Amino acid sequence: MPEKTTHSRWVSNGKLMISGEYLVLSGARALAMPVSYRQTLTVEQRPASRPGLNWTTRVKGNSWLQAGLLLPDMEPLSHPQEETGDTDPAPRNQGSSVEGESPHKHITSREKHRTREESTSFLKNVLRAAMELNPDFLAGQYHWEAVSDIGFDREWGLGSSSSLISNVAWWASVDPYALFFKVSNGSGYDIACARSSRPLLYQYRGTTTHPGVETTSFNPVFGGQLVFVYSGRKQSSEKSLRAFDPGIVRQEDIRDISALSQKMAVTQNLAVFMEAMDHHERITAGYLHRTPLQADFFPDFPGSVKSLGAWGGDFFMAAADRPREEIVSYFHNKGFHTVIPFTEMRFRPDKTTGK
Repeated sequence: MPEKTTHSRWVSNGKLMISGEYLVLSGARALAMPVSYRQTLTVEQRPASRPGLNWTTRVKGNSWLQAGLLLPDMEPLSHPQEETGDTDPAPRNQGSSVEGESPHKHITSREKHRTREESTSFLKNVLRAAMELNPDFLAGQYHWEAVSDIGFDREWGLGSSSSLISNVAWWASVDPYALFFKVSNGSGYDIACARSSRPLLYQYRGTTTHPGVETTSFNPVFGGQLVFVYSGRKQSSEKSLRAFDPGIVRQEDIRDISALSQKMAVTQNLAVFMEAMDHHERITAGYLHRTPLQADFFPDFPGSVKSLGAWGGDFFMAAADRPREEIVSYFHNKGFHTVIPFTEMRFRPDKTTGK
């Protein structure tokens, strides 16, 4: 009897770090949450005389990347197919609660090609690392068809790379943190989010030790007055972290950030939450030698604004004791049109994660 074709499917969440950015690498506890946007990997395996892999990445249903690889050497099976037209979709509304669209700069064909080359290189690095961790992965006389569907704009910084790593780790039956630390220089919190159905307090313990992960209830009653605003700028976490020295952080600041993360996770008082946001910004700004985002750009905002993740790009968080419509209108008037409420961004347990 000939061997049958097999099909497998995995799903991993995107992520946001609410508190603890940068200082998480010094051991501070970070508050993080899985988001409602995710990445799905579907793999079909069938017998073949020449082992190979065809990989397709789609972004919100639009083809972004196609690569054919010979195995096990990862040499091109064929030249990656160039897409015709504009297949890099601009940010758009996703769900009734997403307010407007983000300004999206024009991306030339040359820039797209370079980005696709970088994405192909990263994919190959992830697959090679998974093969090192599990020599049986992608072994044997088989051909694999893999399709990765990213359900959010890649520019948003919600974890297109980390959710990919999580899915490949599932596929390869390897430890997702071990795979992450082989190919990335972050704290790994995004891997915890990729596989969690609840917000969490995360503590980085180095690249050779599993992190401390504690689920938490972070679901404030003032969620309707808490929004996430897309800055319109993609920020590389890898580059940002390389410019930060975790060894210079004082123990008292590590303790303060950890305490702020805990407070933000559990408080049901909006004023207390905003005070924690402002305190966190002041501590982090001192180590980055940067002015807090609100002081620079939103001094007239009637609430608090906090940077998230790598400062200077991706999403930031805003909270105010005002109706949500008024908060959204403020940022629209400032030219920021992708404003996602907490209630829309947070992970909803009715959606399946994992195998």
